[in-house]
Amino acid sequence: MPRRETGAKEQRQTGMKRVIIVGLPNTGKTHVFNMLTGGYGVVANYPNTTVEISTQGCAVGAEQWTVIDTPAIHSLYIHSEEETAVRDLLFEKPPDVIVQCVDAARLKQSLALTVDLLGLEIPMVMCLNAVDEAWRSGTVVDAAGLSQSLDMAIISIADLDARPRAALREAICAARVGRRRLSHGPDIERSIETLRSEIPPQVKSARTAAMLLLSRDQTFPRVLERMAGADRARSLTALAEKERLAFKGNIGRAMMSDLYAFVDTISGRMLAQKHVPQRNVPELFAALSRHPVWGIPILTFFLALTYVLVVYGAGAVADALTALIVDPVVNLVSRLFADGLIKDFLVGHYGILTLGLFNAFVTVLPVLGLYFLIFGFLEDIGYIPNMSILAKKVLEKAGLSGKSIMPLILGFGCKTMATLMTRGITSRKEKFIAIYLIAFAIPCAPQFALDMAILGRMGVRAFVIAFGMLAFFEILVGIVLNRIIPDTGTSDFIQELPPIRKPNIQALAQKTYYRLFWFLKEAVPIFLIASVVLFAVDASGILGLLKKAVRPIVIGWLGLPLDTVDVLILTMVRQEAAAGLLLGMVNRGALTYVQCIEVVILTTMFTPCFANIVAIGKEMGVKIGVLVPVVMNSSSILFAGIIGKILMVFLGE
Repeated sequence: MPRRETGAKEQRQTGMKRVIIVGLPNTGKTHVFNMLTGGYGVVANYPNTTVEISTQGCAVGAEQWTVIDTPAIHSLYIHSEEETAVRDLLFEKPPDVIVQCVDAARLKQSLALTVDLLGLEIPMVMCLNAVDEAWRSGTVVDAAGLSQSLDMAIISIADLDARPRAALREAICAARVGRRRLSHGPDIERSIETLRSEIPPQVKSARTAAMLLLSRDQTFPRVLERMAGADRARSLTALAEKERLAFKGNIGRAMMSDLYAFVDTISGRMLAQKHVPQRNVPELFAALSRHPVWGIPILTFFLALTYVLVVYGAGAVADALTALIVDPVVNLVSRLFADGLIKDFLVGHYGILTLGLFNAFVTVLPVLGLYFLIFGFLEDIGYIPNMSILAKKVLEKAGLSGKSIMPLILGFGCKTMATLMTRGITSRKEKFIAIYLIAFAIPCAPQFALDMAILGRMGVRAFVIAFGMLAFFEILVGIVLNRIIPDTGTSDFIQELPPIRKPNIQALAQKTYYRLFWFLKEAVPIFLIASVVLFAVDASGILGLLKKAVRPIVIGWLGLPLDTVDVLILTMVRQEAAAGLLLGMVNRGALTYVQCIEVVILTTMFTPCFANIVAIGKEMGVKIGVLVPVVMNSSSILFAGIIGKILMVFLGE
């Protein structure tokens, strides 16, 4: 799904110029990336949608350029791991042009980053996004005056639907180094010059480097080590400390104070308050969405809407496709081939058409299409960050706070992306709990949609019971982990709330299309390979031996049919394939009411997808990346067996 990053070596060989897109969270960076390149990256109305650096080539004028999309950055003085990657890229591989994305309604907050970027002395262009939205909120930006003041091109985008691609490309071709008019007092300037004169020439933007050293940025010395060697980095750090001690007061705080005063001056001249708007319907909806009382019925409404679309809408589409495509093809194959190996390979229990192709296109695709549509709608209107605040009180009981909230909520979209978003969590304990809970009992978008369709065959009560139990175990495990893991501090809860926006139908359709395209591109080959492998191991008798070995667990402890083994095997390969097979079992009546609930709980808590396991290892280390799936598999079998027995007693089935 993400775009492939182009290596620096490849860029040097091709001689392609590089433009890097930077900005605060939720300022339209990926939208501008898509606009420039003609490619597509997911755009959503919440912060930190982009979690990794991505690149793509495109033509700008008569030349080929490499366009780089980056995670959010607030300043060159770093506070998080993802910001470190962006800052290091700016210093170690300086681009030819910087495009800073700025939300017009948050101009003042962005100007501090603008001043930092100007200090790098790299040609710049500012992309001023959502100016119409700022106007509706009562704010008017003097783009022409700001352009003249900073001596850089500013491209205004009326809203996220406008596409002034040609103007932006022309501005990039003609980009120049802007003016950074901020000057500190004589004592600070003397310290900056003392350090700047000692910084070797291979370190570009020597003045900014000197200021970061004087501000005691903890990560910047590592950049100097890579660029100038460990000895020079140590000597420069020591010189910076000497200058800090010689200054009367806190030199870093003094520089920051000068910066904010400078920003206040610019924003005061360039911003005009047209009027003070009264609270409008979108703001009222946002406030109600995060309210501890009114937020619950709003969340319930969206869940009910999703349930109806997935269960009844997707079910109707799947039934129509089955009648139109599956049944005729199966009947044709049955007439062409007698019972035997070929027929079984094509349309048998593990057939390449039935379990592979039809499972992906007929069973899974309609469910995902409608689910991605409603999930994309909630992303685009800005509901998800407000829902994360609603969930704050509950999640705090599980040892989570601050930056853990949003990744956990976004686990319902993509567990891998949510895991990567935990990079901003400074507490290792909190980060581990968040990563484990994301992997444990939170279904990703495809699995959640398919589980909803499966449980929908049994009625609303089955859905409430299954996901109620998953929520219970999620919170219980979080509380246990919070108690047994030594405390390493917590992250402050700072959630940037985007404005509630009217969704754009074209953009929503495009996002849904690409998500389905990525699913088919990644999943269909796996569906086909999985069906061939299962057919082979079944024909060879290996699958029968495996089922015989695990029979005491599957039938004895879990009380599930032996074909559940097929589902668990596919879960370890691709959860959508497993859920599709499970949905087929439900449609055939192979599972009772209790078994249906139990197996959904089991597969949701079973090992996450391979990409998520890799992400866990990347964020927490290889040992934890291996340990988490092992613990999850054991606990899921234990918990599912307990739940099954409890449900048998209370439901009498």
